[in-house]
Amino acid sequence: MPENADEPVDMVELNEEKRISRPIHADLAPLLVESLADNRGEGETEGPSGWARALLLDATKHRADAIHLDPDSAGLRVRMRIDGAMEDAVSLTPQQGNRLVNQFKTLAGVDPVVQFNADEARITLSQDDREIDLRLALIPSLEGEKLTIRVLDPGNLSYGLDELGLDGIDLTHIRRWFDSLGGMFLVAGPVGAGKTTTLYSLLHALKPGNRSVITLEDPVEYSVDGITQIQIDEEHGLTFAAGITALARHDPDVVLVGELRDGASVQAACAAAALGRAILATLHARDAVGTLTALRYFGVDDRDIASTVSVVVAQRLVRKLCAHCRRRSAPTAEEKRWFEFMELPVPDSCWEPGQCDECRGSGYWGRTGVFEVWRLEEDDYHLLLAGATEREIRGSLSSRGHRHFLADALQKAEAGTTSVEEVRRLRLAGPAFSPVAASVGV
Repeated sequence: MPENADEPVDMVELNEEKRISRPIHADLAPLLVESLADNRGEGETEGPSGWARALLLDATKHRADAIHLDPDSAGLRVRMRIDGAMEDAVSLTPQQGNRLVNQFKTLAGVDPVVQFNADEARITLSQDDREIDLRLALIPSLEGEKLTIRVLDPGNLSYGLDELGLDGIDLTHIRRWFDSLGGMFLVAGPVGAGKTTTLYSLLHALKPGNRSVITLEDPVEYSVDGITQIQIDEEHGLTFAAGITALARHDPDVVLVGELRDGASVQAACAAAALGRAILATLHARDAVGTLTALRYFGVDDRDIASTVSVVVAQRLVRKLCAHCRRRSAPTAEEKRWFEFMELPVPDSCWEPGQCDECRGSGYWGRTGVFEVWRLEEDDYHLLLAGATEREIRGSLSSRGHRHFLADALQKAEAGTTSVEEVRRLRLAGPAFSPVAASVGV
């Protein structure tokens, strides 16, 4: 390995097979760099998947939740998504890139011949005395095959609800739903917002009780002992809608249906909730009240929404400031303009990221959730039955002291959990969110 693996350097060109054309942040993938330099990818000690396994070890060490093998005109670029941010690791020659992609295909039992259609596979590997699930997605591009590998560590789903970033009144709303256990509990947010982690944390919280819990997933993300998990199989007629209908005959207390992605599954989930089942599901929406528009889009009328939806948890993820190097400083000109646009008081100082060895100079370490929890009350039901718009319902919630996304995000920024930079990155709506948030100093 190069002596300063954390600096962009060029490896010594011993020959075409050993050359690494441009390590970008070689400290992200030291085992891969070493294995490539020694040409051990096919050696007896490393086995036919040596480079792939070396990269997986690098990725899990840095808590990467995805590995991207992106072809370009020079060969193949290895990138990792760490704490939500994409970071370049190394650039490989075309020969090295093809071999690395084929090693992952071999691990997953995929034909190593170049694919001309999108393909996907799933494998479970033992690594460092624990099981790691990998989701591989292949798709042809102009420069060659792109391979994206999601790294799913079941250990990451053992979080308690209070470890997700939920606290105070938000946890109280959720625990009250546990006591009544009825209606639909929706977790809303965009792709990559941590919705699945929240759902599985809810499952773990429900598991100790004397309840029958069944999941209907596509795909089953993680295995949870003590819970019946069912994989959707549309080829044989087991769709979300058919599965929800069939589960009613299996006497469940709680049904998790994963993502509500079409009108049939939404209608079936609402029907099951109307019959007294507790339904856990995810939905794509920008905030809690935005779930109403999503449900209406899928053909659910306001009366059914009012009678079936009990709790909505909307969420996003923000990076956590590194506790070793975070610091307070005066807000930047851009931050001042943002506070003024949001109609919020400009603070004298804000927590900002620093740079240290612990966080590899990024200023951040790990992620946490930013939440908006809406437990529907009598006033909300009346508004729904009257056909109220999103704007009208938001106004009603604000007048009752409801905590919007922005209030939770600003509170975490004030505590030094995250930065104003991360709050701005959420791109929350403008002053419409400010009445409650303005009471939270930053």
